[in-house]
Formats: sequence, structure tokens, C-alpha cells
Amino acid sequence: MRKSGARYRVISAISVTVVLGLYIALSLSGAIHSAQFPSAQSLVQSFADLLTNGYSGTPFYQEVLASLARALAGFIAAVVVGVPFGLLIGVNKTADAIAHPFLSFFRPIPPIALIPLFILYFGIGEVAKVGLIFLTAFWYMTLNAAAGVRGVPEDLVRAAGMLGLNRRQIMMRVVFPCALPQIITGMRVSMALCWALVVAAELIAAQTGLGFMIMDATTFFRIPIVFIGVAVIGVIGLILEASLGALERWLLHWQGK
Repeated sequence: MRKSGARYRVISAISVTVVLGLYIALSLSGAIHSAQFPSAQSLVQSFADLLTNGYSGTPFYQEVLASLARALAGFIAAVVVGVPFGLLIGVNKTADAIAHPFLSFFRPIPPIALIPLFILYFGIGEVAKVGLIFLTAFWYMTLNAAAGVRGVPEDLVRAAGMLGLNRRQIMMRVVFPCALPQIITGMRVSMALCWALVVAAELIAAQTGLGFMIMDATTFFRIPIVFIGVAVIGVIGLILEASLGALERWLLHWQGK
């Protein structure tokens, strides 16, 4: 298994190297129109300038940290609130009947459509940005936690009761561990959504962050900065996904054994 995993990682690295090499070759040959697609040289120069001078007087790392802080704050709040609520509606049919219409109604609404309402009720500060991210992630955390509980085999619950476990012990020692894979899946989906929503959230009168930087650079047609911002968002997204993958392997080390 380890050799197979290493082999696929090598294949992935080769594919990325080939695509980057092709892009650099096209840039050097002049085949890429620089007005629409910046050359590799201009991207390197713009990135070096960002690292040295920042963007609009703000150090580049502060732009990154501002976006990360908003995404992680919304994500953590969604986990803290969504997981217990999902567990509740998963085990309690009355709670599920109460919550189901609201979950079904709000979940399909695009987060961007809620931006005017968040500005109206919460202003243009950090509360509105983090709140928008939280609300979107909350639905997925809740639904995945509830689905994990519903997927617990009834035989396990009955066997635990026959062994003398009370309801609280059954919940903590049987139901929650069995639901954990689905909860982790919800965390991975929610983290991806939170990070993707940073750009939308930073449309709410933000003065820092990668989303602000991308929108501002687009306004002034600074195309290399736009590409760099998008690339940095992608790289950080990969790092966050890998971190949650490592957490999943640590918490669910018993899977497949």
C-alpha cells in the first residue's frame, strides 16, 4: 500500500511539473498573449514584488492571514455548532422534524445572494464576513453529522444497551465513533467551502485579504496579481485539505483494519 501511494504521488508531481514546464515554454516562446495570460517571468517578478513590498501598502502575509483568519473562524464555529446540532437531529426524530424544513430551504440558497442581507443586519465589519462563511459551512456540518448518526447500525446500539451502557455512554462510545467518518467528511467539505467563500465574503467592503486583493487588482487590470492571488488560494486550499486528511488518518486509524 505504501509503495502504491508513493507511486501515485510521483505521478501527481510529474503531471504538475509537465504542466508548469509547458506554461514556461509557451511564455518564453511568446505563444502566450501577455495582455490576457501573464508570462511566467511577469508572474515571478510580480510575486517577488508582493513578497517585498506587499499590496497597496499592506504586507502580503497580512493579506493571507486575514483571509485565513476569516475562513478558519467560520469553519471552527460551524464545527462547534453544527456537529452537536447534527447529532441531536440524528438521534431525535422530533428535533429532525422541526429542523428539516429550514435545512432544506436554506441549504440550496447561494451564499452570494445573502451578502446584501448580511450587510443590512451586521454591517460591513468582520461579523458579516465570518457569519456568511459560518452559515454556509453550518448546513453541511449539520447534515453530515446527522447522516453519520443515522448510518450507525441499530444492532450496535442494542448490543451496547444489553451490555449495560446508558444513553450517554452509548452516544459517546458507540454512536459518535461510528458517525465520526461522516463528520470528518463534512469537515472536509465545509473547509473547502469556507476557503472558497473567502473571496465572496471579502466583497463586503474588505480592505485586506486575498479576495480583496484579487478584486482590487482586477479593477486596475493588474492581471499578474490576479493570477497570483488565485494560485495562492489554490495552494492554501491544498494545504488545508492535506491537513484535514492527516487528521482523518489519525482519528480514524482503525478504518480498514
